Amino acid sequence: MASFLKDLRYGARSLRRSPGFTLATVLALALGIGANTTLFSVVSALLLRPLPLPQAERVVAVWGQDAEHGTADMRLARMDVDALRQKMTSLAGLAAYTTLAPTLTGPDMEPERVEAVAVGDDFFQVMGVPPLLGRGLSAEEQVPDGPRAVVLSHGLWARRFGGDPGVLERTLEVDGLPYQVVGVMPPGFDFPREGTPDALALWAPLHAKDSVRQNWDNRGAHMLKALGRLAPGVSIARAQDELGRLIDAVAREHGDISGRASVGVDSLQSRMSADTRRPALLLLGAVGLLLLIACVNVAQLLLARALARQQEFAIRTALGAGRGALVRQLLAEGSLLAFAGGLLGLLLGVWGVGGLNALLPEDVLRVQAVEVDGRALAYTAGLSIAVALLCGLAPLGTAANVNLGGLIQSTRGTSASRGALRWRSVLVSTQVALALILLAGAGLLVRSSQRLAEVDPGYRSEGVSMMPVTLPTARYPLDEATRFQTQMLERVRAQPGIDAAGWMIPGVVSSGAISIALDLPGKPFPPGKQPDTSYRAVSDGIFTTLGIPLRQGRDFTQDDSAEAPAVVVVNETFARRYFPGEDAIGKSIAIGYGAMAPRTVVGVVGDMRSYALDEAARPEVYAPLTQTPWRQATLVVRSRLPPSQVAAVVKPELRQLDSQLTIPTPVTLTRSLEQSVAGRSFQRVLLLTFAMTALALASLGLYGLMAYTVTQRRRELGIRLALGAMPGDVVRMVMRQALRLCATGLAVGLALAFALSRLLEGLLYDVSASDPLTFGAVALLLLGVMALASWLPARRASRVSPGVAMSPE
Repeated sequence: MASFLKDLRYGARSLRRSPGFTLATVLALALGIGANTTLFSVVSALLLRPLPLPQAERVVAVWGQDAEHGTADMRLARMDVDALRQKMTSLAGLAAYTTLAPTLTGPDMEPERVEAVAVGDDFFQVMGVPPLLGRGLSAEEQVPDGPRAVVLSHGLWARRFGGDPGVLERTLEVDGLPYQVVGVMPPGFDFPREGTPDALALWAPLHAKDSVRQNWDNRGAHMLKALGRLAPGVSIARAQDELGRLIDAVAREHGDISGRASVGVDSLQSRMSADTRRPALLLLGAVGLLLLIACVNVAQLLLARALARQQEFAIRTALGAGRGALVRQLLAEGSLLAFAGGLLGLLLGVWGVGGLNALLPEDVLRVQAVEVDGRALAYTAGLSIAVALLCGLAPLGTAANVNLGGLIQSTRGTSASRGALRWRSVLVSTQVALALILLAGAGLLVRSSQRLAEVDPGYRSEGVSMMPVTLPTARYPLDEATRFQTQMLERVRAQPGIDAAGWMIPGVVSSGAISIALDLPGKPFPPGKQPDTSYRAVSDGIFTTLGIPLRQGRDFTQDDSAEAPAVVVVNETFARRYFPGEDAIGKSIAIGYGAMAPRTVVGVVGDMRSYALDEAARPEVYAPLTQTPWRQATLVVRSRLPPSQVAAVVKPELRQLDSQLTIPTPVTLTRSLEQSVAGRSFQRVLLLTFAMTALALASLGLYGLMAYTVTQRRRELGIRLALGAMPGDVVRMVMRQALRLCATGLAVGLALAFALSRLLEGLLYDVSASDPLTFGAVALLLLGVMALASWLPARRASRVSPGVAMSPE
């Protein structure tokens, strides 16, 4: 240990004498280690760090599946969840839930719209987290006509009630109905938050959701998700097998009208990170390649430094230093470089994680916060140790194979120099190959984004703002809700600066799609094969507001009242699928659950990609909001005004009709579109950043090698110029040598990139993973940059004075 400490002190002095080399090496390592620390922190949050729940690995998500398409993700009916709870043995608890966005009111309270969840009575037992104050929801409070109770989040309790312990005696109005506060959850409990950046404010019984209450005993109303807790010793596979058999028996017993006959079961953490797991692992692999390129670059610097220190190594060997002493010295210097690079990389990683938390898509952040945790620290330490070994062993061959006699006899260098030069050439080709892999991946994602940007969503998003409005059940029977929405629409449309307006449920680019059973009179479906269709309730004028073209028939009008004949409008995909080769206008369809009354198709509109730009249009049915009333709907406004001014126009009209209602900050349709592809954009930007960094490192590596080669061959180049060689000949000779190395790297890189690009297939849109245009473009880009990197030292070589040939060696 004493000898190694002595080597460390000597190594520190040696590195101080070469500040340029030390700085370049530490920065290259810090860049690679920092990027790896940042991305590993994301992976740790998604996949490795348990959710902040007791025995989190036993908490599972449960969802419905289509009998014919087992991978389809569907919701469950409340009665199906109850049937599973009565007979299951693999789960210790099962709780249904659905999201809410209620308005809170009360004495001396400003109306506030919050994010909330309607949950079953087993919810808090399943999550394993008891309330900080009071209790959870009881079975009696889950009955629609039973006591109304609510559990508050710690944040709402502190914000609205000042942390008053006496809050359990208070009543809170939720959508106009009084709810007794029965509990307060501890800080940090925020489950299950879905699709919103805002923390949850409260948990209410299932019947607090208007649509659930209206379909309380309807087995065909699949509106709920569920969370369960595995019984001791039970695996996820066993739970899925049992629940699948039970739901199949329920479907056969009751004739499930929409074909659900299976369920999916997975850990809650896996379910929450399902959409981001694969991209995160791919990005971690990409940043691993970046670290490898940085290490190869460092290896080149170390070899160059070893060549410059051959005389030192030879003298130390001649004075009796053995191979072990040289190894210790090199490992000591490598450890110092790796420690400095690792420490700076960790700081960059912490800074990078802070930046990522501001940029990460919501589907990542809703799992849990990304931070540099103990796993990330251990990962960084492991990387630093591996880099220390690399830094110590990379120049060992050069250091161990020099001799003083050889250096005295010739200043042209030893065989070790020539061997090191060959190794540096191999390292350059390796850098080129690795850089091409990253460039190809980034190029494919960029091409995919270009294709996605060219997609016609089927509507015009510019100037469109969306504002969800929920009417309290207590004060708004369905007919009153329709009257309010009609009056509100008339008021908004009359305002200056408003070009068009309409209501829609659900909103555009919404994850809360409504799937509803479909029947076509005269076209019977086989048992269990009855299809669903996407359903929207809309007001008149919505198609004009969104710029959706009318292809056939007519739009809805104010004459399509509750007393008028029931009508619908369908999109082109629906018409093609269910009325192929026929005119859909005048056809009858039935939508809903149970006894479904027929409705007449009066119009066909263009398809819109209403869920995400990268998802094809689905069959959709639009029904008049006046004939299928909803208390919660989204006000869609097209205006030339900025969104803030749109809110300033709409809010007074809303308050004049009902002063207790709140309207959230308008969300522009353009922003919603951007958020729908935010994950793809984030992946593209990160991978492109890694690729450009890799390209810079590879070009610097080639530049360093060629600069060193030109220095070694100055005498030869001077002789060539003295004998009549033209400067252009020297430039071509040097660049030819460099481009041979690049060609080797390009060939290997293209082969590897072609094989690895298959990993990107699920992340690409309308672009083949083997797209020849992308591969050709990135190869030409890399070749051009490498040509520039080699041209600079080649140009310097062409200016070598012929007098160099006459100087003694």
